[in-house]
Amino acid sequence: MKKFDKGYIYSSLLSDLFSCLVIVFIFLEDFFFNDESNAEDIFAATPIFVIGFVIIYLCFIAYRILYYKTSGYELTEKEIKCNRGVLFRKRSVLDYKKVHAINKKQNIFHRIFGIAILTVDSGSTNTSHQAEITIIEKDKIVDALLNELNALKEGGAPSMESTEPKEELLLSDEDSLYRFTSGKKMLYTLINIASTAFFTALFAVLAIIVIGICKLMIQQNFLGTWGQYFLYAFLITVGAMLLFSIFSLIGCLIHSFVGYYKFNITKRGNDIQISYGLLEKHTNTFSYDRIKAVKITQGLVQRMLGFASINLEVIGYTVNSGDDDKNANLGVLVPFCKYDEIGEILGKVLPDYVPDKKQTKSISYFSFISWFTLILCIITGVVLLQAILPMLIFNVSSSVTGAVALAIVGLATIILAVKALSAILSYQNNGLAISNGKITAYYGGFTKNVTVFMSKNLIAAENVTTPLRQKAGITSLVMHLKTNALSNEVKVHIQDDKLAEEIEHILII
Repeated sequence: MKKFDKGYIYSSLLSDLFSCLVIVFIFLEDFFFNDESNAEDIFAATPIFVIGFVIIYLCFIAYRILYYKTSGYELTEKEIKCNRGVLFRKRSVLDYKKVHAINKKQNIFHRIFGIAILTVDSGSTNTSHQAEITIIEKDKIVDALLNELNALKEGGAPSMESTEPKEELLLSDEDSLYRFTSGKKMLYTLINIASTAFFTALFAVLAIIVIGICKLMIQQNFLGTWGQYFLYAFLITVGAMLLFSIFSLIGCLIHSFVGYYKFNITKRGNDIQISYGLLEKHTNTFSYDRIKAVKITQGLVQRMLGFASINLEVIGYTVNSGDDDKNANLGVLVPFCKYDEIGEILGKVLPDYVPDKKQTKSISYFSFISWFTLILCIITGVVLLQAILPMLIFNVSSSVTGAVALAIVGLATIILAVKALSAILSYQNNGLAISNGKITAYYGGFTKNVTVFMSKNLIAAENVTTPLRQKAGITSLVMHLKTNALSNEVKVHIQDDKLAEEIEHILII
């Protein structure tokens, strides 16, 4: 059995060194930078901290060396084997024909030492939290293994030199089915900033209204005159928008330009490959027939401007976040595109998953808000009683009592208004399209979602209704897909109950 490359030890220890330094800084920041600390105390305590740091780092060194000595992999005629672990040793054996996805990860520490991590996943629900096989090798050897395993899972024969470097197949610009260009990244960033600013302004305005009602009812000048109050409120709102927008700008720029660096999609026969990343480079390869669903998402601002993102659910599509890499429920297919371009993009990459136009729609708006309104009214009544009764018992002034009551009712009204708007959007969004073995589900409120999946991947369906809705022929459909995700449900609300019979017929077939 071939051992992992020694570069694993060096790259891991370099990463551990930075982690230890950050941990020490966080825990000792208060001691070293405290006003009460003096130079003598710091000088006396420094050797103790250094010794503690060295002991912790030596534990990391011992763990990495033991992991290296107990880990390795082997490619046989029919399967791939892998051993790894220190305290809890794990031996994995995976038949080539059961490989769902092959993913390569290379972070900045791996690149310094010229290694990469290859994970191979079967998509089993019992191991959905991690990949079955993990291989740590030289970058070129990993590329060779990736190509070798892609051939083996299609029924090819293993090569005796499968771990030797092979000539890299370079792709021209025309081979990429989608490119996340700098212009798209900037637009993606601006839309995310607009979303942050919009919701910040919305909550700030709601807070101003509630505080203004209290000020009006109590008739106090603790917030200054009305002119001063609105000036301060306006400045605070603008400041909050700018502050959150700056954080959003920094985060989005890093995420789009660094996280999605050189993002492209290529297709070779039945295999689809997605590669991206600067500091941590990912290359995810999976077969077309391993895809279980495609999900199109539009946030509120994206929806108003006509943009969307496309995610896909592939069993075995992993995050690659450590030695035993956790599984991702949804992999990014297209981070950002125009909504009108979705059909064209999917037509090139996944022609079977182009969404159909909605054939059904919700048949009652009131059903989206009825239960929420009833529960909100009950909660508001209970809160009013708990707040007002003590005030009446202790003879609190009527102005203060009225202000509190009005604030509670006002807050409940605002919540109801937001829910009513969400219900309107849900009423417009929800629907289904069923044709040629494919189901397209439309759902969501402020965030519009479209999920496309094959009917063969539908494993269960629930018909959720109430006695009153049953009399009116109204139901909500909950469809369960064949996937190892934590949540494998697709919910379409307030539809004609005849749809439930059609879904049941699909399950029977």
